[in-house]
Amino acid sequence: MEKMELNRIWHEPEVIIYSGVITPGIRCSGQAYDLANRRWYQINVNSDAYDEEWMASIVENYISTYYHTSGKQTPFNIINATPEDGPLEFDTQPNHVIARPIREKLQYYPKGEIAIPIVSFDQLVDKVYLGRAVDRCRWKDQDCAFKRIEFDCDIEAIDREIKSRENLLVALDLHCEAIEDANKIMEQRFNVVPILAVVITEKDVDNNEIIGILMPFGGLSLESLSVYGSNSAASQPGFIDLGITRGQLRDLACGVRELAQAGVVHGDINERNTLTKPYKAATAEGYQGQYRLVLVDFGDMAREYKNDAFALGELFIWCKERSSWGVSDQRKVEGAAQVLKENGDFDQALSVLDDGNDG
Repeated sequence: MEKMELNRIWHEPEVIIYSGVITPGIRCSGQAYDLANRRWYQINVNSDAYDEEWMASIVENYISTYYHTSGKQTPFNIINATPEDGPLEFDTQPNHVIARPIREKLQYYPKGEIAIPIVSFDQLVDKVYLGRAVDRCRWKDQDCAFKRIEFDCDIEAIDREIKSRENLLVALDLHCEAIEDANKIMEQRFNVVPILAVVITEKDVDNNEIIGILMPFGGLSLESLSVYGSNSAASQPGFIDLGITRGQLRDLACGVRELAQAGVVHGDINERNTLTKPYKAATAEGYQGQYRLVLVDFGDMAREYKNDAFALGELFIWCKERSSWGVSDQRKVEGAAQVLKENGDFDQALSVLDDGNDG
């Protein structure tokens, strides 16, 4: 039986049903994937009344109850159920029979004077679920986020993530710098979360098959702040203040301008992909509570995406609607957003955001 993934911390299950099959008048079944614990199951129901939500809840309840009772991962990966809440029956098959295979392969071979290093999967410890295909973990005593190839559809995104960082390393034109120093400069100049390492299945294996990328843990997204609020923000009933400043937005615009000048497109700037990352320089102007706004997820090119400047303008408006700024700050952010959306002129937008511009 497949054991818990190496160095993984158990999490309350979050199950999604894939590949449902219905045999009319007899039964239905589906592949059930526990996103939180990265494990596949199969659920069979002796009825053709196909209900994904109910099937997912049966698998979640079984996984959770078994773990809280025994302190172990479930010993079975096949669940036979009835729609009348009758007794469950269990069976076991090899994981490769139950799991949805990843058919595509992605390989990585470092290139250039400064290259993203390679680490093997077993070096990541204390992995715990953050979201679809993303875990929080530790590597070399660093707090990290591990973005994995979970399905075939993730491969293009991971490949683009790697190539975008390689292009930024080339744009920095740093010679004989350590990759750690290059990553710091990249984050400072482009407001981008760097890739610490490319994660492969096993070290010292010739094919260098990629299973994901490792990045420093960047903190909460703006989307999360809009739900849970900021410790530094003076939120009021019915309104959650993001707790960010005009200076932070200006700093982010500088980074996106640098990306454009380097010929790199992010492709999906929005509140989900903008994080509030702790910043050590206490004297940095405009950084509320020593946080900077940084970008992640270069890999997911959004449909109907116009360009980075337009998307940044949209993000500015989104932030304004969730911030308790004064009239002057609101006007400047609105003005900068209009410039970005209408003509994509970063320099003009930055000028509008400047402290000296009170027009």
